[in-house]
Amino acid sequence: MKRSHRWIRLGLIGLASFVLLVTVLPEVASGIGLNGLGARLAAPATCGSSGSGGSGSGSSSQCPNGSVSGTVKITGAPSGFAPAFVGAGACPASTPSGVACANPIYSLAGPGGNYTIPLSPGKWEVSGFYENSGFGGVFLSAPKSVTVPSGSSVTANFVVAYLAPATVKGTVTVSGVPTGVPVYEMSVLLCPSFAPYTGGVPSIACVHAYAQSATGTVSAPYQFTGLPPGTWTAYPGYCTQFGCATNAAVGKVFTLVSGGTTTVNVHTPYILPGEGLLAATVAVTGAPIGFSDSLAVSACQVGGGPCQTVAGFGTGSVSLLLTDGTWTVNGEYLAAPFNNSIVGPSRTVTIRGGRTLSVVLNVPYQVLGTAAGPIQVPGNLSHIPITSYTVVACPSSVVGLSSPQCVNEYSGSSGFGIGVTLSAAAKSASGGGRSSFNQYRITTLTPGTWTLYPGYGTALGSYTDPVGTQVVIVAGQTTTQQLTVPFQAPSNGVVTGNVVAIGAPAGGFQSGVEACTTPPTGLTCAAGLEAYSQSNGTYTLALPPGKWWLSGFVDLYSSGGFVQSTSPAQQVTVVAGIQLKKNFTVVVAAS
Repeated sequence: MKRSHRWIRLGLIGLASFVLLVTVLPEVASGIGLNGLGARLAAPATCGSSGSGGSGSGSSSQCPNGSVSGTVKITGAPSGFAPAFVGAGACPASTPSGVACANPIYSLAGPGGNYTIPLSPGKWEVSGFYENSGFGGVFLSAPKSVTVPSGSSVTANFVVAYLAPATVKGTVTVSGVPTGVPVYEMSVLLCPSFAPYTGGVPSIACVHAYAQSATGTVSAPYQFTGLPPGTWTAYPGYCTQFGCATNAAVGKVFTLVSGGTTTVNVHTPYILPGEGLLAATVAVTGAPIGFSDSLAVSACQVGGGPCQTVAGFGTGSVSLLLTDGTWTVNGEYLAAPFNNSIVGPSRTVTIRGGRTLSVVLNVPYQVLGTAAGPIQVPGNLSHIPITSYTVVACPSSVVGLSSPQCVNEYSGSSGFGIGVTLSAAAKSASGGGRSSFNQYRITTLTPGTWTLYPGYGTALGSYTDPVGTQVVIVAGQTTTQQLTVPFQAPSNGVVTGNVVAIGAPAGGFQSGVEACTTPPTGLTCAAGLEAYSQSNGTYTLALPPGKWWLSGFVDLYSSGGFVQSTSPAQQVTVVAGIQLKKNFTVVVAAS
């Protein structure tokens, strides 16, 4: 399945909630566990790594070497009915009756309703489905139990009976809200009878309906369309500056009728939140005139709890929503242009639910030093072109390369103009001309011992020295240090070429190439590694060695929605350290 399709689904769902929003027919869901197949955002589990984002689907420890395929048909639909999504999905046969499996694996159907789902060998419960929209709920066929053989495919065809979607509407009300605590948003959590909400994270079978209200009101209307008929429960909820709450104790049961509208009014008293607000003002003491670096606040729960950092917007005031308990907080400023964190002294505070705690955090200004020099990459016997150099600088006292106190400089042809541009500007000002491509210069290091981790990038991949070189930084001075990172034999190969889009309008589209470990079927692509083209249509895609099937794609965006067109797949054999060239022509489908 193309990553672009996953992103468009994610975009639809994100408008309503960060929770996966799906519904199912209660009378069909029992015994199958395929609740919300169409709303799962990721492609089937595959062996190897995936270049796409999104939630995981299936067990990553299982490597599919079988599949189930067939057709999905919709019967009894009115003339002209065209659902937004049609497909089939699978859950392990061991899934308890009436309970959604944790990671249903699904495939959207292509032309003619054809689908293929790569699955690991074993027993599965499979069902066809359709969705009217990204929020309308998933309508399921009767399930089928299939046994997937090793190394081959089993056929399962499905018929989904059309049912007119139902609508629920009403009013959600919150009482007892304290004075001075505005209600920013109101909502209703709708759950089918087999997946009641008991607190915590709702079942993926539930959906959220959001009330259309002005900020600060405590009563507002809501409406949700496209739900499958059956028995449901509505749970009221709301959001304030102290977070969001859904009351599981006051759910109201109701019944939806196919094609009908049901009115359900819900009410909840204000629930004392388990979170409080830290309102922190950051003051940088001793800063010179004109100081304008960004400010931030970090907080870590005492006893090994979570940490978080929130940046301000130039005012010095930062708000953090923290759970009840004791926290260690620090003010900090982000030294431009690399935005490494200069941290002030710690302060311990106690957060109480539903209250706001105001604090002032001082950060002493520090005169910073500079590390500069060349980066050498010996051992490149094949003379593979180096396209970029990097240096990660971290205080030697921190572990790992991901601390907010670390600096990451990139000196490359398509970088952000930090590394090589700064060096070039300095030499140009002194009449020295442009600096060398492999020079680094990091200007925002606090006095003390730092470890510099050099790295480089090629079309075949990148590498960073895991050991690093220590340097001593002195305030207001430049420490010159040559860095060496041995060239590593590439483990990937690379495919380059052009993607030509025929019929695409000027602007408003994005092209690229996607690679699958098996021939793509419908919208299913195993592994799904991809690269987007540059403005001139050229692309570069690094791949592990082996056989791949590559297709060009064009994503076309308009006010009416999103359409993706693909070219026929071409098989290639990728060899480590070797560059191949493949061009693709994509005929863009009419939007």
